[in-house]
Amino acid sequence: MEPDHRIVPQRIIRYPVWLAICAALIMTACAPQPAPTVFRATEIPRQNNAPVYTPTPTATATLPPTNTPPATPTATGTPTSEPTPGIQTLTPASPDGAPPAIAPASAPLSATSGWSCEDFPCEDDIEGFLQRIRVPAGFRLAHVGRLPGQPMQITYGRDGLLYATVLENGTRNGAVYRLNTDGSAERYSGDLVSPVGLAFQPGSDVLYVSARQTLEAGGGVWRVPPGGGEPEPVVTDLPCCLTLVDNQPNGLAFGPDGYLYLGVGSTTDQAEPPPGPASPYAEVADYEATILRIHPHTGEIEVFARGIRNPYDLTFTSDGQMYASDTGIFLGPGDRLLAVNEGRHYGWPYYRERGCDNCPPRPPNLTIEDDLLPLRDHSLPRGLVAYTATQFPENYFDSLFVTLWNSVRDGQRVVRVDPKRVPRNPAAAGYTPEPFVTGLIRPIDVAIAPDGSLVVADYIYGHVWQVSYAGAP
Repeated sequence: MEPDHRIVPQRIIRYPVWLAICAALIMTACAPQPAPTVFRATEIPRQNNAPVYTPTPTATATLPPTNTPPATPTATGTPTSEPTPGIQTLTPASPDGAPPAIAPASAPLSATSGWSCEDFPCEDDIEGFLQRIRVPAGFRLAHVGRLPGQPMQITYGRDGLLYATVLENGTRNGAVYRLNTDGSAERYSGDLVSPVGLAFQPGSDVLYVSARQTLEAGGGVWRVPPGGGEPEPVVTDLPCCLTLVDNQPNGLAFGPDGYLYLGVGSTTDQAEPPPGPASPYAEVADYEATILRIHPHTGEIEVFARGIRNPYDLTFTSDGQMYASDTGIFLGPGDRLLAVNEGRHYGWPYYRERGCDNCPPRPPNLTIEDDLLPLRDHSLPRGLVAYTATQFPENYFDSLFVTLWNSVRDGQRVVRVDPKRVPRNPAAAGYTPEPFVTGLIRPIDVAIAPDGSLVVADYIYGHVWQVSYAGAP
């Protein structure tokens, strides 16, 4: 999600929008912070079409049986007021037609001061941001528009317009907004509490959104009918919430099988028990710290993968492989990218091997999958998308673009990761994600535009930026 108590303040806190955000964060601070790392800018490291998914109608089916007891979540089913689109599988995208491969290059750096509002341009200084935000040679940057609040996640509809979950008026309440072609924004859905993930069902204008039932308890998935309007509950009573801003039902994505996938955060940091019980550790609920597979019409649920502390966003590459961004514990360890496979466990809360002495010991019969790529502690990986379009060079196809939210070294940027080239032991091999967009304030999410460009939303002022390929430098 967006900021938690680990965030390192900067000079931009003097601006009104940021003051409102900080006030909410202070309320939730509950653990000692590490020594701050002052971030000034990204460091110099060592460098036309949207995804072509062809809907293939298939018979609507129920999910296979699962051993997970049908406990807390409540499936509400499909309302009768709107026609129900059929479940559709998706034909994999192809790199055919993409420009020839290039030697990848890293985005350069910009100056760390001297902007219209000192460290950064002022919120309306678009020209200043266009100078500060940097992309690799051969790519170009443009301003798409501005959302009226703090965006959480973004996606595109069949109409070619950008949709976003947005927090309004410095609060945790919000709605879905649509960004029009002229850059103006309009409210698309009714009220939602802490909305985060959103995804259109393939072949339809039906939008699914993750949110909370109240600020402090209960999560779920809502359906916004075609044309917008009041959200209708699909699943409620999912595990929620660690703090007012952390760990709830998060990112949504439709898989190649036509089912809806949802990341659900843990309700504790490291399985610490509530006051009073004799047990040294809290019980992990059936659906927390998981990725769930949901039938979009009936709300039927099964657990796809476990042991993921706070899966913020999900994406699929063209071969159907799922990837997820995950946030570490408050002490730091566990920020990572995962290649997620069905039925596997990814380690949380058994983090003693990551240096968490207070975490529970690993059960002797539990096999834990490796991370695809550990990320810097406190970098807070948020938005994630697999590039399955053909505007970028062919060797960028199926790359993962990840937003690193926090102000730590190598943070506040969008990085590119080629999952096929990540070594088996990235730390030992010295693998570093490739900086792709630098000079941002708090990048929160990324999406592929209909023309195949990459679009980035920044949390602080709600600006949306577009990166297009201009040709080999």
